[in-house]
Amino acid sequence: MNHLLKDKNILYIAPAFFGYESDIKKELEKQGASVTFLLDRPFNSAFLKALTRVRREWVIGSANRYYHAALASDTTDFDYVFVVNGQTLSRDTLAAWRQRYSSAKFILYMWDSFSNRQQTLENLEFFDSIFTFDKNDADQYHVNFRPLFFSAGFESTVETPVLYDISFIGTAHTDRFSIVEKVDGQLSPSIRRYWYLLLQAKWVYWAYRLTNKNFRTARMEKFRFESIAKTEVQRVFNASRAILDIEHPQQTGLTMRTLETLGARKKLVTTNASVKFYDFYSEDNISIIDRNNPVISERFLNTPYKTVESHVYRRYSLSGWLEEIINTVNKL
Repeated sequence: MNHLLKDKNILYIAPAFFGYESDIKKELEKQGASVTFLLDRPFNSAFLKALTRVRREWVIGSANRYYHAALASDTTDFDYVFVVNGQTLSRDTLAAWRQRYSSAKFILYMWDSFSNRQQTLENLEFFDSIFTFDKNDADQYHVNFRPLFFSAGFESTVETPVLYDISFIGTAHTDRFSIVEKVDGQLSPSIRRYWYLLLQAKWVYWAYRLTNKNFRTARMEKFRFESIAKTEVQRVFNASRAILDIEHPQQTGLTMRTLETLGARKKLVTTNASVKFYDFYSEDNISIIDRNNPVISERFLNTPYKTVESHVYRRYSLSGWLEEIINTVNKL
């Protein structure tokens, strides 16, 4: 193995998100790096995490203190400062780090659209290299375009009996619930389905009932309030014929679910029409549906999956993702 990061020290900041932050850390270490990990959005409560999205300025002081305390006695001279999203990194913190780690290469990767993370735009000047999963953002802000990845647990190595013809696992934000409901109502009773619509807490359900028209008639029993383990997500994927993907209506980049579906070698049903511009797109494997009138062809669900070329498949693995980012940074 080519250890891209052999003997390198990395300060790595990322939000806790279904264990993907840990997967990236493990891959950095696998590539030879010594990693110091700090949380982006370093709060345990669902309330504070939600508050960060709508009133970032109310929690930024607490985040500043967290970062200062975490590194106060750390004497490591970092080679890279690698940030994913950086939602709670203030200009003050970044400026202090740039001065303290003056020889480090600062890298930002956005796995959310800038339209959902407007405050991040004011921090771009602190980074030497910026990557985004969103092609429109890459074009608009003149940064590097690099799609997301699938982690190792989604790679299909053993054939698993099919228990579900279609499944969906994800947070029930924006219009996702109403789309899943429309899909569910359109499918024939013979189609086996698995739906896991997550809300962070029951108070979020009641808040959505008041503020989101898609929840006005939603019953609480339609939702789950505990995060699903990644091993369970992988089990459901491996036991599914097709995966339903619903991107945020304000984003054009591909979701992690899209790439995980590729990793699991499963069919994809998605509301994201931009998927047709990617090198792994095939009408045999991917069905694009209208989020306002989602209709899924049962013929599509019942036809075989078409194998993707190995070099394309590897590019979207976690190791392929990290290697592309580090190689791009090192060329500067």
